[in-house]
Amino acid sequence: MARAIWKGELLVGDQQVPVKMYSAVEDRKVHFRLLHAKDHAPVEQRIVRKTDGREVDADDRRKALPVSDENAVILQPAELDELEPPPSREVRLCRFVKPALLSDQWYDRPYWLGPDDDAAAYFALAEAVEKAGVLGIARWVMRKKPYLGALTAAGGHLMMITLRRADQVLAVADLEIPEGREPDAKELELAERLVDSIADDFEPARWHDQYRERVCRLVEAKARGEKIETRAPARKRSGGDLAESLRQSLAAVKEKKVA
Repeated sequence: MARAIWKGELLVGDQQVPVKMYSAVEDRKVHFRLLHAKDHAPVEQRIVRKTDGREVDADDRRKALPVSDENAVILQPAELDELEPPPSREVRLCRFVKPALLSDQWYDRPYWLGPDDDAAAYFALAEAVEKAGVLGIARWVMRKKPYLGALTAAGGHLMMITLRRADQVLAVADLEIPEGREPDAKELELAERLVDSIADDFEPARWHDQYRERVCRLVEAKARGEKIETRAPARKRSGGDLAESLRQSLAAVKEKKVA
C-alpha cells in the first residue's frame, strides 16, 4: 500500500480541495553497498579537505558559487535560510491550458493526488478536469523547495507532474545539427514501411530492466554458492547507406515475424 508523502490543498479560485500526494513511480535501480576488498568491512564517504585530507565537521562547511575561473562567492547558512520560500500547504492553480502546449521535455516527475477528508470535492474536480481535457498549471512549496507542476486527471483521479523551468528546456534550434542531404523518395518510403512494420500496442510489462535482472540472477546464484558465466550482450554495428540499412531492418523484421 502506497503511503502519502505530503499533504496540501488545491486552490482553484475560492475553492479549496484537500489532497494527499503519492509518488507515481518507484525506484528500482540496483543499489550497492561499498565494502573494503580485503576484509569486506563497510566503508563510508566523508567530507575532507583537499589540501591535507582532514575531515571537516558539518558546522565548518560553507557553500560557494563560482563567478569566474578564479573567484567564488561564499554564502553563509543563515543567508541561504533567508532565501528559502515560506512554508505552505497551498497548491495554487494559476490557469488551465491545452495539453498540446506542453511538449515532452517540460515534464519531470509524476505524483498521484488522492482525496484528504473532502472526497466529494476531489472527485468533482477530477471529473471536471478529465472532461475538459486540460492541464492545470500549479505552483506550491514542498520541503523548502518551490515547484511548478501540471495538474491532469486519468481514470477519475488527479495526477500532478512537476515541470521543468523555461531555462532548463532546450529547443531544437539550440542544437548543433550537422548539415547533410535530404532523404530521397525511396529512403522515405523505406522508412515509412519500417515504422509500419513494427507498429503495435504498448505493452509496458514486456520491457524489462535486463541489467537489473542479470544482477539479481548473479546475486542469487552467488548466495547459493553457485558460479554462473556472465557475458555482456553483443552490440550491433550499423554500416552502409541509409537505404541499405533500412532494407536490412525490414528483412530482419519479416524473418522475426515468420519465426
